[in-house]
Amino acid sequence: MKTPVAHSVLREADGGGLVVLADFGTAGRPSATFTELVEGLRTEATFWETMPPPYGEEEGLDAAGHVARWTADVRASGLPVRAVIGFCSGSVYAAALVEEISRWQDRPRLVLIDPDLAERRMVIEHYERFMTARLSPVLAPEEVAAALREGREADAAAATALDLAAGLGVLCRRILPPACERAGMSGERSTELALIFAAYLHWLAAGAEVDPRPVWKEATALNSATEGFGLDAFPPAARPGLVGTVVEFDLPHLELMRDPGVAECVDELLRTEQSPSGGPA
Repeated sequence: MKTPVAHSVLREADGGGLVVLADFGTAGRPSATFTELVEGLRTEATFWETMPPPYGEEEGLDAAGHVARWTADVRASGLPVRAVIGFCSGSVYAAALVEEISRWQDRPRLVLIDPDLAERRMVIEHYERFMTARLSPVLAPEEVAAALREGREADAAAATALDLAAGLGVLCRRILPPACERAGMSGERSTELALIFAAYLHWLAAGAEVDPRPVWKEATALNSATEGFGLDAFPPAARPGLVGTVVEFDLPHLELMRDPGVAECVDELLRTEQSPSGGPA
């Protein structure tokens, strides 16, 4: 099988088809990742995780462009796609992948883990949170205030979410490397961090172009107990009918994908066929 260009191979198997995992794959996050989830799964299948384009090459890439990169890999594999699983805002792209993959094969199962939308407001919110939480220890208060002010100016000037991500990306590449070097990080690593964060903002902004909710209605959602995450992030009036089936876990958001009970639930979902309503047949 040809090595994918736009995915990370988390597990290969001789049979069982392909499971596509939609997330912004990068190391160093506090939350458990698909790598940890796959380590706990018993299902025989090949597992691929979507990856962003090489850092620095994401500008101008819209949602359709991201999905086209991933589906080119999937189609070239020749493997039947058994399921698509999305995590957090990756659930937006998971819905788009299900739609595209269904153009040439039977519709794969859709599983969402603490699903969230991708919206323009999230782009500036993530930037501001990063600047305050991560850089306050190494930047003077006036420098943090300036970074926040410039971010808001970029937001006001941007016509679209992708324009906003481009503007914030410029700020990240200017502000982050010297700030990280003050914290003792090497110049190479500090530049890499700026590129990764800028790429994440672009990935999130592109996702804002997708309304996944029509496809989510067929999904099974695995929901954490952390306030403000997963289905709890949606207004109460928007939750009924948002997904096909909900499985609640008394677990924090950060631990969902490393918990054995979650892995067991995912294994069970991968063993069963999906009904039109989204639940097991």
